[in-house]
Amino acid sequence: MTFTMRPAAGVVIALVLGTTALLGAARAPIGPAGDSAATTTPATSTFAPVASRMAPAIAGPTDAYEAELFFDELMARQMAQDHVVGATVAVVRGDQLMFAKGYGYANREQRLPVTADRSLFYLGSAGKLFTWTAVMQLVEQGKLDLHADVNRYLDFPIPATYPQPITLHHLMTHTAGFEENLDALFTHDQAALLPLRTFLARELPQRVYPPGTLLAYSNYGTALAGYMVERVSGEPYEQYITRHILEPLAMHQSTAVQPLPAALRAELATGYRYENGGYRATDIEWVAAAPDGVVRGPATDIAHFMIAHLNDGRYGATRILQQTTAQEMHRQHFTHDPRLSGFAYGFSETFENNQRVIWHLGESAHFVTLLVLVPEQKVGFFISYNTRPIDGRATLSAILDHYFPATAAPGPPPPDSDQTAARLAGTYVSTRVAHSTSQKLATWGSGTLSVALADDHTLQLAGQRYTAVAPGLFQQVDGDRLLTFHEDGNGQVTHLFLGPFAYFSVPWYQNPQLQLGLLAGSLAVSLTALVAWPIDALVGWRCGRAAPARGARLARWLAGLLGGVGIGLLAWLAVLLQGFSASYSYPAEAITLIAQLCWLLAPLALGTGALVVPAWRNGYWSLRWRVHYTLVVLAAAVLLWSLTYWNLLTFPL
Repeated sequence: MTFTMRPAAGVVIALVLGTTALLGAARAPIGPAGDSAATTTPATSTFAPVASRMAPAIAGPTDAYEAELFFDELMARQMAQDHVVGATVAVVRGDQLMFAKGYGYANREQRLPVTADRSLFYLGSAGKLFTWTAVMQLVEQGKLDLHADVNRYLDFPIPATYPQPITLHHLMTHTAGFEENLDALFTHDQAALLPLRTFLARELPQRVYPPGTLLAYSNYGTALAGYMVERVSGEPYEQYITRHILEPLAMHQSTAVQPLPAALRAELATGYRYENGGYRATDIEWVAAAPDGVVRGPATDIAHFMIAHLNDGRYGATRILQQTTAQEMHRQHFTHDPRLSGFAYGFSETFENNQRVIWHLGESAHFVTLLVLVPEQKVGFFISYNTRPIDGRATLSAILDHYFPATAAPGPPPPDSDQTAARLAGTYVSTRVAHSTSQKLATWGSGTLSVALADDHTLQLAGQRYTAVAPGLFQQVDGDRLLTFHEDGNGQVTHLFLGPFAYFSVPWYQNPQLQLGLLAGSLAVSLTALVAWPIDALVGWRCGRAAPARGARLARWLAGLLGGVGIGLLAWLAVLLQGFSASYSYPAEAITLIAQLCWLLAPLALGTGALVVPAWRNGYWSLRWRVHYTLVVLAAAVLLWSLTYWNLLTFPL
């Protein structure tokens, strides 16, 4: 599903003798350009190539030929630079499909080309728009109330953590206040899929923010809304989407079921991930909860869905939403600040190049998808890639810069901008993280935003510079993105708002990089006990030194076991999280087992600590070894504290 703060592609952990910390948000390395799959792939189009025609003056896409010229160039560049195996594109304007084309291969090994009207691409979280459209259909029928307690429609309770109940309005704007639950992403195989009701009851996350206050993107919340669709319609989710959206829109080549119908399996584009100079392929990615994004389809089918939304619910003679319902779905319903973009019902909102855009990004381990609507221009774009990594946000900006060129740069900063910018410097963590579970380690590592004050008095974050354009408001220097902040009653900055998304401020001692550094450092010291003590014992034996006292031998054994068990468990965790970053399938059972086994470290650390006083009182070893042993004990204390901080100490079952 979608990681809006991206786990970009997830979380990578490095544990190299304690010299590196657990790191987040690592992208797969980009190899040299010129890979044959990127440079010799075919392109299939419904229009003849137009190589010599000059692009006209552009005010949005004007005709198929110009669109083909633009996307031919954009796709060729991305496929070469980002090693993309295949992609598909559709452009709509008004109530017509203007242009559709396939690029590269749907299957690299078989040299099967992408075709815009047949190759099925995975929409990822962009498929959530089908869930939200279904909700709005049932709202206009009076079967769902956007502002009623969701417990009215459920057969299991959502706890009353806060006085305010959660409503569909909150779910559709991602302001229900759930903590992140990575189990609501993908699963490793079909056998692991659960019935929707079973999944929701078992995986219910804690409510950590009052509803309606902070945007925290939630796959679980979308799945909950999809279950309400089932409950009030009397139809399984997949059947409802098929009967009430796909079929009315003549999306005959698309599907909302998993596994795919037999007739469509041969058309499914293989997903790829480019890593370490090679491609990792997958036949299908199993979605843990179907409403989070199970739809697969070709570009021409998705064009029908875009046309329906651009025309207020109407596609040809068919209407899937009433005009007022569609308009209500598309307008802004939540923002942290009226000067910023926010969320419509299901659609993310952005303002760029004087255009209001509603869109959704879809990402999985192998696919990246953009579904983009410019309502005032009646224009829509659908682009899907069957290869990661690819920067979907950069693709959106490239399209908007081409069709709706940028306006003037920000004006001079207000007088107090330097002081304000200095107060914003620090570390912020996305609201889309886990707080109460062991998933905290995976989510905080990739959801951290560092804000620094540059020499030119601009703010630097996420590789971009922001300059003050109004009191308390900063704009991207080379773009239109805006950020602002929130203070508490004491004037302390508590939150940073970047576009529609929220980040909470953390004090220096909660900086995830510092915390992960402490964890790695404590492991490094523990590792020295595992390595150094046996070496010293061997040297002493070979040199004929007298055997150490029983207490000294016990201390050495405990210190060595502490280092060995600690390194082993954390190395295992590193491997699992590395796998998660590549598959988006969270290994919950294995990580729960690791968290339980971490309790083995507690008696080892306590026993090691209990012997530090006798080591000094009885003069075990030389001074330097006693100092080293004391450092090992201190590292053990830091290790236990760090594991507790990351929720990795849980009571055994």
